[in-house]
Amino acid sequence: MPSYDAFISYSHAKDKPVAAALQAVIQTLGKPWYRRRALRVFRDDTSLSATPQLWPSIERALSESHHLILLTSPEAAASPWVGKEVEYWLANKSSDTLFIGVTDGELVWNDKTQDFNWSADTPLPKALKGRFATEPKWVDLRAYREDADPRDARFIELGADFAATIHGMPKEDLLSQEVRQQRRALTLAVGAASLLLVLAIGAVTAGLVARQQQQRAEHNFAAAKQTVDTVIFDIADSLQDVEGMRAETLRLILGRAEDAIKNLSSAIEDEPELRGSESVAYGLFAATYLKLGYSEQAAVYAEKSLDILRDLAAEDEKWTEDLVLSLNKLGDALLARGDSQGAIERYREALEISRQHAAKSDDAWWSRQVAAELARIGSAFWAMGNFSEALASHEEALKIARKLAAEDPDNPDRQRDLAIILDTMGDTLKAKGDVPAALAAHEEVLAISRRLVAEAPGNTQWQHDLSIGLEKVADGLATKEDLPGALALYRESLGVRRELAAKDKDHAPWLRDVAASLNRIGDLLVAQSFGSWSKYQTWNVDKEGDLSGKDLGPALASYDESLRIHRDLVAKDQHNTQWQLDLSISLDRIGDLLAAQGDLAGAIEKYRESRDIRRALAAADQNNARWQIALAASLANLGQVGDEPIENTTQAIEILKRLQSKGLLPARQLDWIENMEADLAKLKSADRPHADTSAVAPVSAE
Repeated sequence: MPSYDAFISYSHAKDKPVAAALQAVIQTLGKPWYRRRALRVFRDDTSLSATPQLWPSIERALSESHHLILLTSPEAAASPWVGKEVEYWLANKSSDTLFIGVTDGELVWNDKTQDFNWSADTPLPKALKGRFATEPKWVDLRAYREDADPRDARFIELGADFAATIHGMPKEDLLSQEVRQQRRALTLAVGAASLLLVLAIGAVTAGLVARQQQQRAEHNFAAAKQTVDTVIFDIADSLQDVEGMRAETLRLILGRAEDAIKNLSSAIEDEPELRGSESVAYGLFAATYLKLGYSEQAAVYAEKSLDILRDLAAEDEKWTEDLVLSLNKLGDALLARGDSQGAIERYREALEISRQHAAKSDDAWWSRQVAAELARIGSAFWAMGNFSEALASHEEALKIARKLAAEDPDNPDRQRDLAIILDTMGDTLKAKGDVPAALAAHEEVLAISRRLVAEAPGNTQWQHDLSIGLEKVADGLATKEDLPGALALYRESLGVRRELAAKDKDHAPWLRDVAASLNRIGDLLVAQSFGSWSKYQTWNVDKEGDLSGKDLGPALASYDESLRIHRDLVAKDQHNTQWQLDLSISLDRIGDLLAAQGDLAGAIEKYRESRDIRRALAAADQNNARWQIALAASLANLGQVGDEPIENTTQAIEILKRLQSKGLLPARQLDWIENMEADLAKLKSADRPHADTSAVAPVSAE
């Protein structure tokens, strides 16, 4: 019997709220008082379908579902993941079990062609073209896309259209049954709530212990497992969007979630599906820690996930794909910790498994995985500074990706795979100093991104890819001293990011992208004041170049807008440490220009505000090297513009030496100590209490 009564396929860009509300209605409509839900509905609310590597998990859920509910819209029609889910359903199930809910756009059935009227605006995946013998029933949910409430009577009635078909009963009967169940539940709740709670807990516990002897236990086990899975995925999904969370808080939250898994595991031992859920949960914990910057804890949970999956895969080959993904998670965590060699070992193990399956399987997923593993290995070599090995891996990955893309040129997933590998290869070529080849690679990436966006203008991920492609090509043009060309692309990238941010003004990553584009435009405008990008780079690094008398108004305006964005973000969440650091960097940029123009009072004001932010961050965690280095940079900046120069420079040196003694000072910052000590010696020997500030380009914390 399938594990799910229905699978909801939808676009994460716009339809998550209505999908969640619909799931709640379908699962509870007509629910007897003694059950958690009337139906089991799978809804991917943890972004599992956002990466091709996690497709096997989605595929399994589809295979275990009786019905597919497609929430369709222009965004869903453009989504490669929604299209992939629909294609799988049509290939393995029946169109008779596919139901449609329209959240945006217009559907028109043509009786003559016995199909929908198809155009560029038809809000359906192309896979559905010509797949219905008669007009399918579809439900109009457009009024509820922005504000769906599962308690709303009209919305419940619409949800009943789906639920009644799944139950195999008339809609009127289901709604009548719902009314009766609500009345009965209310009556029982008045006098017996406590008793029912005790009995329910006892029934579930007893059922779990004796699940192999009782049919009812199977239901209880599945319900308990589903509950834990849902809670774990929800926790991990929510935490991954919270930047700057302290490690202690994160450990407390995920520790409690881990306890829930262990409690269920202790009730039933050696259950492969439960062990699989446990490994997935640990993998999610690892990804959460890694995204929030805690690579050591990420590695611990990635190891736990991998240990489980090694055992499962040894017993059943169906776990092999999960094993490969787990190896990658551990490799990613090790790479973030600086253990590039350890990461390469894990990636190579995943590569060997992928090669074996690609050689004996027609499934293109394994070939794509081979290319992905090679790209990961290349990135790890890049992190080690071994650019020749990195380039060799990327070239092999690129050969596979080009072949797969050529075999299916209309497949957007394969085109994007090709773009991702070209992008990493371009970064490697740039690091090797081959700027023309790097620019050519990034220009090809940009061309792919433009095509994908043209085919699906509503796909926000591809728009984001486009903004990055524009930015990287602009970087290459700037290096070639084509400043007008670079500025045009930076501004185009900014335009794309402004449109994304306008769609969701509370989406912090897109707002930060806008601020980043504004800073790059400001940097280029400063470079134009020098007449050369290389001279601007020298000004940043070697503190040479005088900007007094230059018109820096446009650059300051760009930096100012970026600063306002960062202030707004910090105002929304004053505990977000990354946003606070972003704010301090914006303050530094403006301080740099003011100092270079001779406005030392204005520079000191900005540097002091930046210092105060960083001092608070550094005080909260003295072992956080990034925050300590940022504070040292602020103190050095203040010393250079004559604000208590000896005291501030001395404090900066002390911080850096303390980090160096603990092995926490990155190699690229080791020369800071020597340079600051030389500045301090000049300050102490000078007749005046501060250094010459006629050509100041302060230290950057970036």
